[in-house]
Amino acid sequence: MKYFLGGLFVLLITTLSAQQRPTHYVDSTGALYWRKSTPLYLFVSDSPDGKDLNRLKSDKTPQYSDPFYLDTEGLNYIRSRNAVDKETMQIVPDTEVMYEVYADGIAPVTSVEYTNVSKNVYQGTIFYQAGLEIDLTAKDQMSGVRKLEFSINDQAFAPYAGTLKFDEPGEFVVKFKSEDQVGNQEKENSLTFTIDGDAPVSDFNVNGITADNVVATSSKMYILSSDDLSGTKDIFFKFDNGNFKKYNGNELPFAELDEGEHTVYFYSVDFVGNKEEDQKFDFYLDKSAPLMVADVLGDRFIVDDEVYFSGRTKLKLTAVDNKVGVKDIMYSVDSDEFEKYTEPFYLPSISGVHLVKYYSVDNLENSTTDSKKTRYVGRGGYEEFKHNVNKFYVDLTGPVISHSIQNYSFTRSDSLFIGPFSKIRLRGSDPESGLQKITYNIAGTAGEEDYQEAFTLSGEGFKTLNYYGYDNVNNRNIAKFSFYLDATPPDIFVQFNTGSTGNNEKKLVYPITSGVFLSATDQTSGVSSLSYSLDGADFRPYAGLITRFSKGKHKMIIKAKDFLNNESTEEIIFYIR
Repeated sequence: MKYFLGGLFVLLITTLSAQQRPTHYVDSTGALYWRKSTPLYLFVSDSPDGKDLNRLKSDKTPQYSDPFYLDTEGLNYIRSRNAVDKETMQIVPDTEVMYEVYADGIAPVTSVEYTNVSKNVYQGTIFYQAGLEIDLTAKDQMSGVRKLEFSINDQAFAPYAGTLKFDEPGEFVVKFKSEDQVGNQEKENSLTFTIDGDAPVSDFNVNGITADNVVATSSKMYILSSDDLSGTKDIFFKFDNGNFKKYNGNELPFAELDEGEHTVYFYSVDFVGNKEEDQKFDFYLDKSAPLMVADVLGDRFIVDDEVYFSGRTKLKLTAVDNKVGVKDIMYSVDSDEFEKYTEPFYLPSISGVHLVKYYSVDNLENSTTDSKKTRYVGRGGYEEFKHNVNKFYVDLTGPVISHSIQNYSFTRSDSLFIGPFSKIRLRGSDPESGLQKITYNIAGTAGEEDYQEAFTLSGEGFKTLNYYGYDNVNNRNIAKFSFYLDATPPDIFVQFNTGSTGNNEKKLVYPITSGVFLSATDQTSGVSSLSYSLDGADFRPYAGLITRFSKGKHKMIIKAKDFLNNESTEEIIFYIR
């Protein structure tokens, strides 16, 4: 930019505080940088210290001056056409007076560098492994970077002082922006990612296995892996002392192993490199005998390895043979003769422990007299079978349940009376499968409430409470009791033994010789106590005619309670003349 002046000129530069956005900057060499979008005003003075400043205006181009703007990014000049020698005051030919101003209208640019990177994009989310380091670098081509700030998860922006480290798992939003020395601000940038610090979790599944981890070649083994963040990338496995191989998701190829004990090792790795610790599963490969499974159909409860059945429960037996197939399934209950299994059966209707033995026989005819092989009764020996013994407890009876009334209750003419302050407590026990729960309801209402602790009831009248005890195999016992719930307090009566001597001012006035009789009645449970307080004194039991009143005003409060703690109160005000 060229500006021609006939005299002296200066630039007016306003000093800014550190918190304000700057408009200009003078570097260590004295070079002046000016934000390109900021207006300039020119002033002239005949004093080197800037006194008596005069603001310059343009008559020729007033629409573009006062203020004016720098038009070129980078170096601009404010100049006088001809230089004048300071001594002779003569024009110096072919020489201009030039003042440099650097226009800066471009904001800094911040770059991001990632260290310790293991990245994956899964379902639109960016994941990194724990230990990620992020370095921010801001560059400005003109006046230089004044500041670089960052914010993590909407915290207040803070000056960037060095590498940002992310060791803890979680979701992160990193925002950053920079500003140059003349206040050009970079547009706010952001990085959104999730730190995955957790390894995947693998689960080993076997279809067709006994309680002792015995499998057949017809069994199927699978490895399933889950990773809630970056996702599972690979699963590896090996048998015994072999080498780890990548798992393809199909059945594990264990059928070629020798019959006997084996171990499969496995682990998974997610997409950011988190590796699960080696897992293992021990099993016995049985290539000869059938596999048997006992299934429970109906109520059962297991505690401390004890299996409880109800009288409604059946036992189902299933056998699978991986070679020649199953010919017969045999079972015995409580040491009875073995018999052929055809369908699910009930255990004996006798409470207590019962032993069930069962085995299956394959379709190979007896061809050996090996003493280690068990003979199938009445048909000679079979080469292989599996013999199992299970113990079951048959529980045929429900819990023993009872109730009690806490606090206030009484019985009259074989009828139980309770009140709103009476608490009903229910108890139950079961010496076999154990008490599962107690429930209750009021006769005539729907549903059952679970009993938690002693409870009260409301509402006047005759009621019947039904309550039920359930054991852990759903045997149920029922009990009930009836009662009358009295929620009505006593009626109080007050009688003076003399007549009132005057009531002209709507006051009860009695002579000094007067006395007061108190009484109370209760239609249901009867009055248990009658007491009174005179003129704020402590309550005292009523024992007969109350006399010897002093002259003046008196207030008497009377309380009556029945035997179920229902209470009524009455207050009277009277005067003694």
